[in-house]
Amino acid sequence: MKRPFFVIVFFIVLWFSLYSHLISHAVIRGAPEGKPRVQVGDKAPLDTADLKKAHDEGKIILLMFGNPDHCRYCEKVWFNSEDIASKYEKDVAVIAKRHRAAEFWGPEPESEALAERYGIVGEPWLFLIDKQGIVRHIFVGFAGKSGIEAEVKKLLDMTKPR
Repeated sequence: MKRPFFVIVFFIVLWFSLYSHLISHAVIRGAPEGKPRVQVGDKAPLDTADLKKAHDEGKIILLMFGNPDHCRYCEKVWFNSEDIASKYEKDVAVIAKRHRAAEFWGPEPESEALAERYGIVGEPWLFLIDKQGIVRHIFVGFAGKSGIEAEVKKLLDMTKPR
């Protein structure tokens, strides 16, 4: 009677010792935390060529910090943003910055420096920047398509001539 109990306990301990590191990091590894240095109402640092180009073209910028290639929530935010941008392509630019190391490659130095300026930790972060270069909304973590689109529409309404 005692032997099967110890065998079961042995396999449970073995399983946890082999796989617990995967479980503990799969959900919370790299989750966004804290407050960014750049806040709503601040002038957005537009330090990279793609951000400058989008701003010079008079577009609303959806700036995502995250890596859609290895982060499930980043991937969803990226595709939600892309779907919205395709609807408003003359007015909206979507730009992703891979500021953290992924499983097989390191972060992009330019993106890492920009993330430092924005003062962010973790991923994903989505900054909505208006046509004047002002941060108007920040999504921390997952952002649904309807929520992003509602904020984009607010920004588009702000820029309509009256």
